Amino acid sequence: MGNIIYLILSWGAALLFVLIGIYARQRKKPMWFWSGIEVPESKVRDVKAYNRANAKMWCVFSIPFWVSGVVEFFLPLFSVVMLVLAGTLGLALIVWYYHKIEEKYIVK
Repeated sequence: MGNIIYLILSWGAALLFVLIGIYARQRKKPMWFWSGIEVPESKVRDVKAYNRANAKMWCVFSIPFWVSGVVEFFLPLFSVVMLVLAGTLGLALIVWYYHKIEEKYIVK
């Protein structure tokens, strides 16, 4: 039973990240990253490409969460380690990658 709950929680988080990615890709205005801070459209070189890069970032970030849910059935400890790394190191990487997106698409 615990495996199913873990699967639902990890896949729920993964689905949330994919849905954020889909939302980012479909937006006509620039997608934001930080809560409460909107990106002015006038500062983005190519809004469509900027949003596509954001969408890709979120979808790629979801991958360890999808995989972790399945791995839980075979290697529970490794699955937890994977989830913790995705939530810590992965979060740091997503922030770093977002700054790369800003460097490429935001006019300073």
